[in-house]
Amino acid sequence: MSGARRGGTHPRFSLSAVISNLRLLLELLWQPLTAIRRLRDRAPVAFAAAAAWLATTLYLLVVLRLFLYAQDGGLGRARPAAGLRAPLGYFSTGGLYYAAMLGVMAVLFLAAIYVPIAVFIANVFERRASFSLVIREEYAPTVACALSAWAVALLVTLLPAVIIGWQSAWLTSEVITGYFLMLGFIPLPIFAALMTLTLGTIFRIGWGAATAATLLSFLSLFGLPLLMQAFTFICASPFLLLLLIFLLRDRIGDVMSAQRARQSFKQNLEAATLNPADASAHYNLGLLYQQRGELEAAAASFRRAVEIDPQDADSNYQLGRIAREQGRLDEAIKYFETVVRQAPAHSQHEVWREIALVYFAAKQYPDALEMLDRFLAERPSDAEGRYWRGMTLYHLGRTAEAAQEMQACIESVRTAPAYKYRTERRWLQLAQNFLRERQA
Repeated sequence: MSGARRGGTHPRFSLSAVISNLRLLLELLWQPLTAIRRLRDRAPVAFAAAAAWLATTLYLLVVLRLFLYAQDGGLGRARPAAGLRAPLGYFSTGGLYYAAMLGVMAVLFLAAIYVPIAVFIANVFERRASFSLVIREEYAPTVACALSAWAVALLVTLLPAVIIGWQSAWLTSEVITGYFLMLGFIPLPIFAALMTLTLGTIFRIGWGAATAATLLSFLSLFGLPLLMQAFTFICASPFLLLLLIFLLRDRIGDVMSAQRARQSFKQNLEAATLNPADASAHYNLGLLYQQRGELEAAAASFRRAVEIDPQDADSNYQLGRIAREQGRLDEAIKYFETVVRQAPAHSQHEVWREIALVYFAAKQYPDALEMLDRFLAERPSDAEGRYWRGMTLYHLGRTAEAAQEMQACIESVRTAPAYKYRTERRWLQLAQNFLRERQA
């Protein structure tokens, strides 16, 4: 993809911002995808952490008190005169402190263990870049969505937990224990569903891969007991707590500053688009939308750039790519033909590979082969071009040549520099799969 052609302030606390974030949190219940996209863009980490802590504390106050009531005998020992007030006797200052500390540990677990593992696994599926770069770019949006998802999962389950706790004066301890186990499990599938949407939206890895990444990231639950022990040990020593904060301060600052920079960049671009003669601002804004998978918004920005500057080859090229991805092949060819007239060597001749992919999707394999040959004459080591040339030859019935082309694709990736290998490893794996299937 062509890069941006050219190019804040810190968010301030306000009541309107809190209300807006709260509305966004609740929107996860009925418009989860829309809410996740907005959470990703806004990344209100502090608000999400506070919401997750508060929801966890309230939930534990209800569920743990219910469990302790069952352990005390439930209906077997409840005084008839106590009625509905029986479970309320289990609330205390110590219980509130215990629930609050568990809430802190839940937030720390999600932020320090679960989210980094989820980002790592999602990056394995996406193969975007090194983990250190991806965690810097996507940690803040992912942790904001994860904490918000956890808060919503608990709030959804809180109402039935309160109702069960309110009625527990008439239940036996065995029944209450069963309810306790059920209430401890219910939030997990809700959280898993929202995390699947989160990883699929932020990393654009497909819903199947996002589901697998979410389930694999649940393996991090094995690290929860270790975190609880470490948290207890650190909190017992104010010196260790201050040392930990000092060590993490710079890392957290880097992540948050990167997120603020991205937000400021987008805000500045949106402000720049108010200039009716600035095609570059609309193009760069379109790239941001495109990178986030918001293709309709991206196409609107690119079309506006073309309206301002009809000779804008970059925007026509991106419009052609979006049309191809959405299956509008005739429209894609028109955009690419415009690019060829304006700049035949556009994006290091990649326009010819894009035209070939349109012909391949239309099953016009001879035309696709011609375009790929033209592209590879200029970019002979391009792994993606080699892979699609192999697939085109295979569909033309030239199986032996297709296998040779796949081997060339594999060698191209293996001999690529490290930074390029990470982005092109996908084509190596696809080519290897092709060869294995032919040999089977």
